[in-house]
Amino acid sequence: MVYMTRLARREAIIAAASAVMLKDGFDAMTTRRVAAEMGAANGIIHHHFKTASELKCAAFLDYEAAARKAFIEMRPTLTPTAALKLFVSDHTDDARDSGMWFWAQAWRAAQADTALASAYAEAVSGWHRLLCDIIADGNAGGEFRTHAHAETVAWRILGLGIGLSSMAVLPVPLLSPTAVRALMIRTVADDLGVELQPATDIS
Repeated sequence: MVYMTRLARREAIIAAASAVMLKDGFDAMTTRRVAAEMGAANGIIHHHFKTASELKCAAFLDYEAAARKAFIEMRPTLTPTAALKLFVSDHTDDARDSGMWFWAQAWRAAQADTALASAYAEAVSGWHRLLCDIIADGNAGGEFRTHAHAETVAWRILGLGIGLSSMAVLPVPLLSPTAVRALMIRTVADDLGVELQPATDIS
C-alpha cells in the first residue's frame, strides 16, 4: 500500500470495515476480512484496533454518524412533518446498505458485544434527541397536536421502528418493508395528530 499518515490509515481501515459491514454484515467484519478488503496485511489492523469489537464499534459509529449528519444538514429545509416523513423513509428503507437491514444487524450483533451495545445505545440516543427536537418544533408551531411529552413520543417511534424493522429482515419475514412503512406512518400520524401522505408516496 502507499504511505499514509497514522490518521489516514485509521480512516482507511474504518472505511474498509464499513464496506465489509454493509456487504456481508457485522459477523463478517473480522480483522482478516477487513485487511483483505484493503489489500493490506492483517497486522496493520492491529496497529490501530486492539480487537475486532473495537473495530466494529468504530465502523458502526462512523457510518451512523455520517447518516445522522446528512439528516441534520437537511433538517433546516424541512417542516417538522416533512422531517418525520424523511426519518421514517430512511429508517424503513429495505436496501441492504441502509435502513432496516443495517439497524437490525447492529441490534443483533450488539447482543453479544458489550462495547457495540454501548455504541448502539449512543447512536439511538442521538436519533432520539433529533426526534425530540422535531416534535417540540412541531408542537410549538401548532403543526402537531399531542399532549404527550416529546421524549415519550420519540421513544415510541424509535421502539416501534426498531421492532418492526427487525421483523421485516428475518430470513422468513413477518412483515414487508411496505407494511412497516405504513404502520410507522400511521403511528406517527396518530401520536402527533397530523395527516401524513400514504406510505406508497414515500420513496
